[in-house]
Amino acid sequence: MTTTPTPSTPAGTARPAAGGPPEFRSGKASRRFLRNLFWLLLIGGLFLAGQGVRYYLNYRQVVAIQAETDALYRSVLGPDIGGSPFGRLQFEHGKLLAAKRIGLAPLGVLAALSRPAGEKLRVDGVSLTGTRGRVRGYFSGDEAGFMHYMEKLSDDDRYLFSVYKIDELGGGVSFSLSVEPK
Repeated sequence: MTTTPTPSTPAGTARPAAGGPPEFRSGKASRRFLRNLFWLLLIGGLFLAGQGVRYYLNYRQVVAIQAETDALYRSVLGPDIGGSPFGRLQFEHGKLLAAKRIGLAPLGVLAALSRPAGEKLRVDGVSLTGTRGRVRGYFSGDEAGFMHYMEKLSDDDRYLFSVYKIDELGGGVSFSLSVEPK
């Protein structure tokens, strides 16, 4: 390749001869490479920063969910939730189901007794053995009111209540009921 100096070109630079291939300028190519590298790194950096923010927000959300879950476990299991609280909950649930299959639940029987009565009922004693039980108490009202209470009690879907003994006292009825699951 032959170059000819011209008055418009500074000394030390050469222009390609007419019709020849263009001259490769390494400085211009380096600047273009650096500019493209800068934009590529900037876009990659912004992408990584966005992923970092997303990861941080997800991490904070997971920490909040874990704290709420632990608080819920503590409210059910007490302050020492152990290493596997979900397994412990399953164990406790299994115990409750076993108790349900084995016999009458005292709280369930008391809840069934108190639903239709309101403040007219006083339970003096509950004796539950297996699938049968006996409830002693006092109903403040006459015998007709007690029988109306027993009709409402027969609507219970979990327990079957039957009158074992009734004694009418002054101003109320002393009773003894038999209870068993339906």
